[in-house]
Amino acid sequence: MKYTLIIVIVNFICITAMGQTATNWPQSSGPNGNWTLSTENKIPTEFSVTTGENILWTAELPEGGQSGIAIWEDTIFLTVMKPILEVKEGQTIKGKDVLALCIDANDGHIIWERELKGSAPSEYMYGFSDSSTPGPVTDGQFVWFYNASGNLSCFDFKGNLVWERAWYPVEELDGIHFPFNKQFEPFMTDDLVINMETYWEKDGNRTYGWNYLYGIEKKTGVAHWISEDALTHYNTPVYSTTADGRPAVLIGRGGHHQVPESPTGYSLIDLDNGKRLWKFDSDEGLALYNATWNADYAIWYTEKEGVVHILDSKTGKLQRKVSLTANADVRTYDNDINSYMVRTNVDIQKDLNINVFPAWFTNIVVDDQLFFLCFKSGNYRKDIGPEYSIARINLNSGKAEYLQVPVQVTYGNSGRSYIWNQELTTETINSRGLDVSNDKRSRRDGWHWNFNGNPIAINRKIYFTTMLGVVYCIDSQVEQFDETALVSLNDLGPMGKTWSVNTPSVANGKLYHRTLKHLICIGNDKQ
Repeated sequence: MKYTLIIVIVNFICITAMGQTATNWPQSSGPNGNWTLSTENKIPTEFSVTTGENILWTAELPEGGQSGIAIWEDTIFLTVMKPILEVKEGQTIKGKDVLALCIDANDGHIIWERELKGSAPSEYMYGFSDSSTPGPVTDGQFVWFYNASGNLSCFDFKGNLVWERAWYPVEELDGIHFPFNKQFEPFMTDDLVINMETYWEKDGNRTYGWNYLYGIEKKTGVAHWISEDALTHYNTPVYSTTADGRPAVLIGRGGHHQVPESPTGYSLIDLDNGKRLWKFDSDEGLALYNATWNADYAIWYTEKEGVVHILDSKTGKLQRKVSLTANADVRTYDNDINSYMVRTNVDIQKDLNINVFPAWFTNIVVDDQLFFLCFKSGNYRKDIGPEYSIARINLNSGKAEYLQVPVQVTYGNSGRSYIWNQELTTETINSRGLDVSNDKRSRRDGWHWNFNGNPIAINRKIYFTTMLGVVYCIDSQVEQFDETALVSLNDLGPMGKTWSVNTPSVANGKLYHRTLKHLICIGNDKQ
């Protein structure tokens, strides 16, 4: 999955501002910590694992996993679940250990692997994350691997263990059992690596059984601070800097399954000491999103109210609410005439009798425009949409635009074709031919009630990935959000045989992605 957040500007990373070339992607959210990057390198926008177009290599993974991909020069780091060698009929497929992998970026072969033992088991290939979800982070000398089941370990680039830190994630509190939905994405700031851990002390300093950020000394593994406020494990915190240049992280509370952390809303946390800079309380929305913010504003998301809240990121005060449903342009595809139908300036709630439910963790901001996938109607929520659509919301004007996209791409004698408006499924078969998921919700198409991987924006082109292993490339800069915005629809493998809840990474002019079975290197093979 997902994935998930936030991360850092490390002074020695060879990248950065707009127009410069990125050589490293040191954490899941990239060198700038917000999943966006501008680079002089020409990054592929069209590719296909099925046909081999722009695929430089694929490498078989020993097991599936959901972590982001960290890249430093010619070295790749990621995690997978500990491999399953046999699946018996009716067997519950769970595990708590992961493998940390160091991989050669030139051809995808595994240089070394290390096991990180955990304490709280997760389901394999669960459509809402698993033990392998948190991505590794690196500074070019060391790499920190995370196991959401309760392990953080530091290695040098040769695979030597420097230190190991263990904790016990919350599974049950006050008689309430929590499913394994760990969305935290690790990041680094100065001499600290940041982790989310459950507080198990009854000392009055923090609330027993709640989750907090821990600022951990990267050389020793010792906690330097614990955040003043808590966060729900669903939330993906986001790193950025305040208007006065202070490194900070936005964390959220509120989620399904009676998560205990309260009050629902955001806290902006100072990364120097873990202290709260401000707190925002809300009676609308939940924190199952990337906690998007910058020096000017922060965005709080809702699932059923059809609005986003725009906060002043200097104070945390609510400035205004932007409607996701009023004054909307909706473009849907009509299969009968093989063309788009356009409704302009409609009220989605009143005119179409649906509400907008931004799909979890698919939200990203590019140039004051908010993009996300829209959940479609299904077993868990009715009357939501528009179906199979990507949203663009202008945060300044409030204009909402929705573009329906194909669900899948296929290839035949007549070339490439698209499947529209059809609910699809995929399989959870690993590289050894074993079905490694018990949960049927893990075989969906990514458009209803699951966690997809976090999108990234490279040179203002956004890459969205769904559970089918389909990758949409969207041009965020088009004047109208119409069919010209869909640059390409790409695949990470054959239809119905490919599974991914991952976010891609970019380094050295190449795009790296992963599925349950493979790590994939994507480049412009005609250059």
